[in-house]
Amino acid sequence: MMVKVGIINVTGYVGMELARLLHQHPQVELVSITGRSAVGQRLGEVLPHLADIDLAIEPELGEVTLVFSALPHKTSVEAVAAALERGIKVIDTSADFRLREAKEYQRWYDFTHPAPQLLGEAV
Repeated sequence: MMVKVGIINVTGYVGMELARLLHQHPQVELVSITGRSAVGQRLGEVLPHLADIDLAIEPELGEVTLVFSALPHKTSVEAVAAALERGIKVIDTSADFRLREAKEYQRWYDFTHPAPQLLGEAV
């Protein structure tokens, strides 16, 4: 069974590596990619080494079962929350959901977590 997967922020280093790896996975169908700086362009136009992935970079996430958020620390919370509201499973590569206690984000990342209610759902 193929899993329909998306990547939020495909144009960053983590996002492009995820695209490369997921494109080769036998049980993954990469169907949706987003990027803040290259909306409307084909992935291969922005990242020529990924020209064999025939997808346009969209402003919003399409219909997926699972999404990888490759946004930087302190910026992924909003995108993760929106995906969770749509019932999409999320793997976040940033530090935004690494810790269980909201107060620990202030201590370790100098960051007041904007969605502490979601921390209990993180694995």
